[in-house]
Order: sequence, then C-alpha cells, then structure tokens
Amino acid sequence: CGIKSAEDIFKIKCVWAKEQDGTVKELVECFFSFSVCYDSMYRKAGHGNRAKYNFAFWAVRATKDNTGKEIGSGPTKLTW
Repeated sequence: CGIKSAEDIFKIKCVWAKEQDGTVKELVECFFSFSVCYDSMYRKAGHGNRAKYNFAFWAVRATKDNTGKEIGSGPTKLTW
C-alpha cells in the first residue's frame, strides 16, 4: 500500500482548574503524535521518506442538566 511502517502516541492527563466561584472543573490535556515511513512507491511519487505530525489539545467534560443529560461545555471562566 506504500506505507512501510507507522507509529502513533496518544497521551491523556486529567488536571483540575478552580473557577472564580470556587467550584472545580475537570480538564483533560491531550497529545497525539503520528509518524509514517513511506515505501519506495510513495518516495518515487515525491512524498519523501517519512512524515511526522504532532497535535496537542485540551478537552472539558460536558455540562449536565438536572436530569443528568449532557448539554455541552457551557460558559466557563477559569482562574489559573
């Protein structure tokens, strides 16, 4: 298929942030990395020997209404 090898890394770390009203909100720090080594077919097509992609992002747990249904992240004001 043109790909000689591939490797990925996915890391997740929970952290806690205090809001201005004193409540604590769970945040999730995430990191994703993907590397691929191309076989001769892709190298001849001009894709080079390899490619590496890194992506970091944050996530928040969805807010729930009084019935427990998730309704989205809602307005947040974090204090660092």
